Order: sequence, then C-alpha cells, then structure tokens
Amino acid sequence: MMSPASRAAKIITENRYLTLSTASSDGPWAAPVNYVVGPGRYLHYYSARKARHSRDVGESSDVAAAIFHAPPAAAEVDGLQFAARCSVLRGDELATVHQYFFDVNLAPEERDWWLRPVSAFDEGGTWAFYRLDIQGLWVIDFQSIERERLDSRILVELEEMWEQVKAQHRG
Repeated sequence: MMSPASRAAKIITENRYLTLSTASSDGPWAAPVNYVVGPGRYLHYYSARKARHSRDVGESSDVAAAIFHAPPAAAEVDGLQFAARCSVLRGDELATVHQYFFDVNLAPEERDWWLRPVSAFDEGGTWAFYRLDIQGLWVIDFQSIERERLDSRILVELEEMWEQVKAQHRG
C-alpha cells in the first residue's frame, strides 16, 4: 500500500485540473483551473483577472482546493484536499513560470494557439499567473472507510510529499 505522501504526489503529478475554492465578501466560490507542478514546491495556474476567483484572491490569499483522481477502474479512485496561500506572480517569477507553464502543460501543436505574450499576464494584462503555496494537505483515509464506513482524511507530511513529487514529476 502506498504511503499518504506517495498517494498525494501521484494525484498531483498525474492530474492537470483542480477545483479552487475562494471566499470574499460576495461569499464562497469554486472554479476548476488547469495547473502545473513547479517550478519549485508550488502549483501554478493562470486565470483571467476579472474572473470571480481571481478577484477573490485579491481580497484573501487563503484558498482551498481539491483534486479528484478518477481513472477507469473504480477501485483506483482517490483524491486530496489542501489549504494554500495564493499569490499573483510578477517580474522575473512571472517570466519564468509563464515559459514553464506553456512548455510543460501543452504539446507543441497546441502551444501556439494558447501561448500569449508574458505582457498579457503582467499588471494591467487580461490574465495573471498564480502560485499556490500548499500549507496543509489531506488524502482520503481508506482504512477508516473500510473499518467504520467513515469518510475521513489523513494529514500528509508535506516534505515527504514534495520529495515524492520530485521523483515522479514529468516536467
């Protein structure tokens, strides 16, 4: 059986979409976003600045997210939830992540259509790149489900998880 950290790393590296949850004075919100792992021990995504979740991050950098892993075999379903700090990237960090995101995330034949100049993601641009700095992460506790039929979670050791991500990561 895989450790919770190995399971979390597998889910993070084998998926491309997460559901981002934000909150603001307008109330809670959830949005699916396409992410990449890295560079560094972060997840990155981009979104339109006028999107509700983007505006919410401007009001509070505390977010939560879920990634659901659903391969064809029902026995292999898994998932995780995490709490993170979300920040807008600027300057050199923006330039680095911009290039990395499009290189890692898209096949060359798709990249040309999706690629926008880095200036489109800078202040005043239509979009922004965001960094998710995971503060706490939990995976499904399958033993609790089997023992008690109770759907609960196990806290994952982040250092161990990031080491597993590094070992499994494709980018």
